[in-house]
Amino acid sequence: MNKFILSLLVGFFFLNLNSYAQKVYCGYDLAVESMEKKHPGYKDVIDRTFKEAQKIGKESRLNHSSMTYTIPVVVHVVWNQAEENIPDSLITSQIEVLNEDYRRLNADAGNIRPIFENIVGDPMVEFDLVAIERVQTTELFQVDLLGALPDNVKVTAQGGSDAYDTETHLNIWICMIQPIGFGGISLGQVLGYAYPPDGLANWPEGVSAPSPELDGVVIDYRVIGRNSPFEVDPGLGMPIETRGRTATHEVGHYLGLRHIWGDGGGLLGGDSCAEDDGVADTPNAGSQSNFDCNTNQNTCNDGLGDQPDMIENFMDYAAETCMNSFTQGQIDIMRGVLESERCELVQACDASAVNAIDVSSLFKVSPNPTTGQLFFETSLIDIEDYTAQLVNMAGQVMPVNMNLADRTFNLEGLENGLYILKLQNGNKQVLKKISVLK
Repeated sequence: MNKFILSLLVGFFFLNLNSYAQKVYCGYDLAVESMEKKHPGYKDVIDRTFKEAQKIGKESRLNHSSMTYTIPVVVHVVWNQAEENIPDSLITSQIEVLNEDYRRLNADAGNIRPIFENIVGDPMVEFDLVAIERVQTTELFQVDLLGALPDNVKVTAQGGSDAYDTETHLNIWICMIQPIGFGGISLGQVLGYAYPPDGLANWPEGVSAPSPELDGVVIDYRVIGRNSPFEVDPGLGMPIETRGRTATHEVGHYLGLRHIWGDGGGLLGGDSCAEDDGVADTPNAGSQSNFDCNTNQNTCNDGLGDQPDMIENFMDYAAETCMNSFTQGQIDIMRGVLESERCELVQACDASAVNAIDVSSLFKVSPNPTTGQLFFETSLIDIEDYTAQLVNMAGQVMPVNMNLADRTFNLEGLENGLYILKLQNGNKQVLKKISVLK
């Protein structure tokens, strides 16, 4: 891929505009580079998380684990122009595509070439749409020339929509991602991006990259669903045919996967044959596909046993019409992530190990998110010896009457957002994330 636009993003403004041939498709590499600039060492944490997840997932498979994981999904439609306020039918279509692709039930799964038949598989991951939030806004959502991503779409106070609890829900924001421009010239189009799991436990105290409430997936409204009526041209001179695979691709990043060519050269691009996506069963690739289905593409010559590029892989930049598979190695990573860094999405956590709190599982709140009234149940026999506080994400104590005796909290006076319920009894502590959504 000609990385002219990506060169611009890191400040190389002297290149000739006429040399630019192809524009940005996925903002994953921008997300990682942006976080590395803010928090040096971020990439190393991602690498450690990736390798640990791979190990966990492989061990789970060898132990014959056959559990199907279901991820609750909240979709936020943040729209400026009426066209961007897409109908529920496109959203449900997108969830259907995710459920097909992540269970290998997609109609085109059989189009895998024989050379790759033995390495692909069923991730056994499903998606449950639990809420659709719609927010009309006057804001625009822009990837700027320095690589900053439009995370304002995730913040109500900045014209977006606040996340549901990002530890227990996959939040997908749908909006118009503005073209990247310079001097009135359109230079590129990001169609989606996601932050990979970053293993926050490995960071020094007080460092969060990205902050938890910004975790999730952002997708341009024009590529949602299998039958999108919208046209999008990412710089190829013709529109691409969309089948909902942008979301499949970005959720793959969210669950720990990299591009199959390994993103060699960072934002400046370059030959990636010496790079690796960390997955043993994906063929070595020197660059991504060019939104086509070229079965003759083979960008790396690895000698005896060399394989062509796997254009069928969901983590390539192939045309969506020929994407159809994840490899077993990729599946190991995704399932490993769901059994470690993102375990609360699928309730696969050992609360005492993950949260270092030995009584959390004995205290439950509902409904969460809540519109105001919050109820809890507990098997703690000394619950009335606990003190209770509710704090916002800035650590400020909220003026809420927290009466543990009646098992009910009234939160009706609070603004929408995420809060932490803190219960304390000596050295015993319970922390619960609470989402207020009216």
